[in-house]
Amino acid sequence: MKFYNVPRFLPKINKSMKDKFKNFIDKVVLILKKQRLIAILSVASIIFISSCLIIKDYEKRNNTTQVSENGLEENKAGQEETDIETSTTSTQSDISSETESSSSSSSSSVTSSTSVSKKTTTSTTATNTTTTQSEEPEPEPEPEPENPSAVVAFYSDNQSDTDEEDVIHQRAVNYILNSGANPIFHAGDLMEDGTQDSLDRFNSVTVTLRSSRTFYAALGNNDREVGDPNTPSHLFLNNFVFPNNEQWYSVNYGNLHMVILDSAFSSTNPSQLSWLSSDLQSSNSQSKITGVMYHHPSFSGTVSSYLNNYGVDFVISGHLHAYSHSVSNNIHYFVLSGQPSLGYIVARIYSDNVSITVYNNYNGVVDSVEFNER
Repeated sequence: MKFYNVPRFLPKINKSMKDKFKNFIDKVVLILKKQRLIAILSVASIIFISSCLIIKDYEKRNNTTQVSENGLEENKAGQEETDIETSTTSTQSDISSETESSSSSSSSSVTSSTSVSKKTTTSTTATNTTTTQSEEPEPEPEPEPENPSAVVAFYSDNQSDTDEEDVIHQRAVNYILNSGANPIFHAGDLMEDGTQDSLDRFNSVTVTLRSSRTFYAALGNNDREVGDPNTPSHLFLNNFVFPNNEQWYSVNYGNLHMVILDSAFSSTNPSQLSWLSSDLQSSNSQSKITGVMYHHPSFSGTVSSYLNNYGVDFVISGHLHAYSHSVSNNIHYFVLSGQPSLGYIVARIYSDNVSITVYNNYNGVVDSVEFNER
C-alpha cells in the first residue's frame, strides 16, 4: 500500500534523481512494516510466556493442597524417599569424583534436597510424639457424697411452767421441725416439779412434733412425783409409750443404735447396769454407731467402764442448762443447753462416721463436730 507521493517541488529534479528518491522511500516503508511485525510477534511471545507461567503456578498450588490433605501418607512416604535419596546421594558423590565441576554442583543440590526432606520427616515425627504425650487419660469421676442413714435431733430441760418459757420452748421445737430430723430425743426434765400443769404445757407445745415425728425421752430429776424426789412421775410414764420398761431402753434408726438410760431414779440399780452391759454387746450395738443418752452428766462416772469397753461413740446429757463438749477415750460427750437458752443438736449418721451440729436458742450454730466410729 502506497501512502506517499513525490513532492511537487521535485519537477526540476531530473528523472534519475527522482527514481533514486522513490527507491529510498520504498525501502524506508518496507523497514517500517518489518518493525511493526516484529513488535506484534514480541507482544504475542510475552502473552504466551505469561500464560505458561500462570498455568505452571496454578499446577504447583494445586499439588501443594493435595500434599497438605494427604500429609500423613506423604510423611510415611517421605521417610522412604529419604532412604532412596540418601542412597542416590551416595552414588552421585562417587560419580562426582570422576566428573567435571558441573557434576559436583548437581550432586550438592541433591544432597541439600535430601537434608530438607529429613528435617521435614523429623519435624512431623516430633509433632506426632507431642500429640501422643498430650493425650492424658480422663480422670475417674468423683464418688457421689454419701447420704446419711439417719438424721436425729436432741434437746433437753425445757421444763416450762410460765408462758415466757413456753415461747422459748416453742421456738426450739419449730427449729427442730424445720431441720427435718426424725426421731427426736429428749434428755430429761420436760416437766417442772412433776406437776400436771407443766406436762400440759409440754404437750401443747409439742403436739405437732409428737404427731409428725417419733419421740423418745429420758427421765430427768424434775420428772418426778410431786413431793417425792425418788420416784418417777406416773404422769410422765402414762403420757408416753417407750420400749422395754420405759425407763431404760434402746432403739435403732439407720446406722444408729441409741441407748436411753435413767440417771435420775435408777443410777445404782443393778438391773439397769446388767441390761446395759448386755445391750452394748448386742449385734445391733456392735455393728452400728452407738450413742447413749441420760440426764445427769455425772452419771458417766458410773457407766464409764461400759462405755469404754463396748465401743460407745458419743454420749448426750442435760441438767446443767449450758452447752459443753468434751472427749474422753475417743468418746464424745455433749451436754445440752436448757431454759432459758434452750438449744438443740442435729446428728447426721453415716456408715462409719457422725456429723453433729449444735444450735443455740436463736438457731445460730454454736459448734460443729465430726468423728469416726470407734
